[in-house]
Amino acid sequence: MTLGIETSGRAGSVALGTREGEIQERILSASGRRHARTLVPEIQTLLTECGIRARDLDLIGVSIGPGSFTGLRVGVVCAKTLAYVTQAAVIGIDTFLAVAAGQCMAERLWVIDDPLRGDVFAGEYALENNVWRCVREPGLRPFDEWRLSLDESAIITGPGLRTFAEDLQNFHILEETQWTPRAAMIAKLAAERFEAGEKDDPWTLEPFYMRRSAAEEKADQSN
Repeated sequence: MTLGIETSGRAGSVALGTREGEIQERILSASGRRHARTLVPEIQTLLTECGIRARDLDLIGVSIGPGSFTGLRVGVVCAKTLAYVTQAAVIGIDTFLAVAAGQCMAERLWVIDDPLRGDVFAGEYALENNVWRCVREPGLRPFDEWRLSLDESAIITGPGLRTFAEDLQNFHILEETQWTPRAAMIAKLAAERFEAGEKDDPWTLEPFYMRRSAAEEKADQSN
């Protein structure tokens, strides 16, 4: 059994996948990034509904970013703690990769998010031999600079479109239902890696933030 955890943004989700490929998913509250309060109860409810005990889990897949500082930290800490308690394996999944793999309209596209301050966090992904791969690592760039670098045939998705869609009308934008990462895809991608013999070290697994925390940046400015 595979548990998928996705808490990279304002809304989140948890999913449970069986060895037969069946997946059940629950959407977390979208109000105010309350993942710290809702994540564990939602996982418990999901397991109960599916008649599964936590110790029956073989694998925990967790979205590791890019994404929000607080959301990712909550999700990764939960995954690592649960893996320790249940002795399940843990695998971190690139959040943007999950967005790319979760849509069915394109075989090469950009995934973006909004790190604020006029910047964009963007990575490019492609389907190669039926496997989604990152072909340009996600990174932070001024939005206008990144937009000018795009080919006119560029296809774009990701949660950042909630901010930037109006400024990208000259490109192909996927439907809004395709913008958000889902725990079901996190679970699927994690299970595929696990079947290939991969797993992450729960002691060293860390989130991939778009920016450092406000406290860290403030501390740097005061030095």
